[in-house]
Amino acid sequence: MEHKYIYAGKLSKVTDASSVSGVLIKSFGGGFAFRVYDNKNNFIDYDICHDDLSITINSNELASFYSHNDKHILDHSPEVLGLKKVEK
Repeated sequence: MEHKYIYAGKLSKVTDASSVSGVLIKSFGGGFAFRVYDNKNNFIDYDICHDDLSITINSNELASFYSHNDKHILDHSPEVLGLKKVEK
C-alpha cells in the first residue's frame, strides 16, 4: 500500500520496505545503494539513509569475508575471484 508524506521537505510516495529483496550495490561515486528489481527486470536504486539496517546474505550469493590484520572486507567468494588456496 502506498501513502504520501512530507519527507525532506518534499511530498513523497511511501511504501513499506519490509520483506523486500534487493541487491546492495556500490555506486560509481563510491557510496552504496539498494537495488530492487521488478518482475520485468527493471530496477530502482534507492540511496541508503537508514543508519542501522539489518542485512542477511543468502547462501547462494557467493560472498565471503576476508580479514588481514585490522582490515575486514566483504567481497565475492574465492571461487568467483579465482583465488588460490594457501595450504599450511
